[in-house]
Amino acid sequence: MFQTEPILYLQSLGNDWLTSLMILITSMGSSAFLVAIVVIVTFGVNFRKGFLLFQLLIWTGLITEIIKTIIAFPRPDYVDNRVLNLEYGVKSTSPFNGSGPDDVFELPDKKVLETFRLQEALSPSPFGFPSGHVAITTALWGGSSTIFNSRKIKMMAPFMVLLVALSRMYLGRHFLGDILGGAIIGLFFLTAFVLFLKSPLKDDFFKKDNFELALKSKNLILYFVLFVIPLVLITSSMISAEAAGFFLGTNAAYVLIIRRGLPDDAGSVEQRVLRIFIALLLFGISSFILDLGFDNIETVAYFSLKFIEFLKAFIPASTIWVSVVVCTKLNLYRTEKELLSNRKGALKQPGHGME
Repeated sequence: MFQTEPILYLQSLGNDWLTSLMILITSMGSSAFLVAIVVIVTFGVNFRKGFLLFQLLIWTGLITEIIKTIIAFPRPDYVDNRVLNLEYGVKSTSPFNGSGPDDVFELPDKKVLETFRLQEALSPSPFGFPSGHVAITTALWGGSSTIFNSRKIKMMAPFMVLLVALSRMYLGRHFLGDILGGAIIGLFFLTAFVLFLKSPLKDDFFKKDNFELALKSKNLILYFVLFVIPLVLITSSMISAEAAGFFLGTNAAYVLIIRRGLPDDAGSVEQRVLRIFIALLLFGISSFILDLGFDNIETVAYFSLKFIEFLKAFIPASTIWVSVVVCTKLNLYRTEKELLSNRKGALKQPGHGME
């Protein structure tokens, strides 16, 4: 499961064209791709389904990141410096050569693990097991097929997961064991998500009263899940500041939106496309401005760097609320309050008799 031979074999078949294709495929598990999917579903299809899909993906990602940190297994190019990191085009500086286990079910070499875990400076995303790309891809396609009750998406899901899994191995980013671990985590959260959708708890996420600042059990539980847990995880260094920023920013935006009134999803194709465009535009502009601004700030303090990383995710994620406000002002969709008012008005109108 943690042998490098399968990876070396895949890479021996590679060329520039195949590598470019695999990088494109693996991007389907990236943050940018997931943000685009969530925005498209939320603003172009169904706001509630978009929010539920986001919760599935973010919780899958958070737990995967926690497991990575706890287990702390290296990636293939550290276990064996013959493995190429084709995703970033970085040559391995590992002192180990051919140090993968001989047996299929054997764990990585103990000396390799000890040396890896004692490093003073770890590169970004150094941990391998389990594969976050595979876990999130499993949750994304399985969750999408569930919330849309789509047979086509359900049939595509295994194929898409296998494609991403193959790309992660070819690019030298994961062992087969990492892939299987990610798939199991994705299936676990997908199962929990299906059970959640069948329970009364699903409706609690869309009741305005449950998000009022009141000392009620449901209100306290929801605020605890949406805000307290991610804060505890980031302060304990269990998750990255970026992941916490996306989670808290999106949840904060959602609370502001639901307390104002969830938007009505009705609209023409042109209105839906404009809503998506506005949401992606605001997200992109805020990300660009923050990247440009913080790149000019010189700081060496670890806390400052973590806080900057947090803000660079929190602020763009919170623009979801701004996007809803802008789209509502532009009459690209209505709030639930306006929708109910229109429905009541329609009911009061006298019926037309047959002549």
